[in-house]
Amino acid sequence: MCPTELHAFQDKVEEFKALDTEVIGVSVDSKFSHFAWLNTPKSQGGIQGVNYTVVSDLNKQITRDYDVEVEGAGISYRGLFLIDKDGLVQHQVVNNLPLGRNVDEAVRMVKALQFFEKNGEVCPANWNEGAKGMKPTDEGLKEYFNEAVAA
Repeated sequence: MCPTELHAFQDKVEEFKALDTEVIGVSVDSKFSHFAWLNTPKSQGGIQGVNYTVVSDLNKQITRDYDVEVEGAGISYRGLFLIDKDGLVQHQVVNNLPLGRNVDEAVRMVKALQFFEKNGEVCPANWNEGAKGMKPTDEGLKEYFNEAVAA
């Protein structure tokens, strides 16, 4: 877990809560390391102020289960998983170590999943909240493209 990402998720934690979504961080560091980071100010590179759950995956079981382990290095890639209310992974993105995740994109994906669950319509490319969905059929695709061309 990168401290910048932990703080970025903290900045949006109320928005996630409003979407009935829980943010959980997982790291291969020990609970003692987490405690030290949580007591270190942001100005000193710490994560003081982060108040959502941060899980210690010291035995790396979660890391292996979600296939984000950097084998032999004792660390993990940067993984983000959107898990629905039935426990199914609906979205995942795994970045290499130098590439930070986009929290606004995570919020957008939660909204897209909720749009689908509510309306039964899929979210086409570049969908954002308030945009039209698409029926998940050949007819729905044709209708979507015909409306886009007419606009």
